[in-house]
Amino acid sequence: MSTDVRAELTAIWQQVFGLDAAEVDTAESFFAIGGTSFQAVQLMTRMEQAFGVKVPLPVIFTEGSVDGLTAAVGDALGTDDDGLLASVEGLSEEEALRLLREHETRATEDRTDT
Repeated sequence: MSTDVRAELTAIWQQVFGLDAAEVDTAESFFAIGGTSFQAVQLMTRMEQAFGVKVPLPVIFTEGSVDGLTAAVGDALGTDDDGLLASVEGLSEEEALRLLREHETRATEDRTDT
């Protein structure tokens, strides 16, 4: 999965910084390429859209390369999965089915609202 995350982050990096694929050095830091606060917000927003996880701005500044952000996104995705798994494993079959029905109802309502 990290290869997929890295490839998607590389594409996001290209869009935000206006770079060609050959110009992206996955180890180069956000600051080394002259990243601005506006671009940091763009990265944060696009990563959330692409991966469904929030990567806070300070993480973008501290892990500010494609490689570093790949690890941060992977950690966020793994943490979310672990928490979800722990939550589901603690449910009885009846509770799990009830929650699934509620989720399906909300999803159906969301689709009809748009």
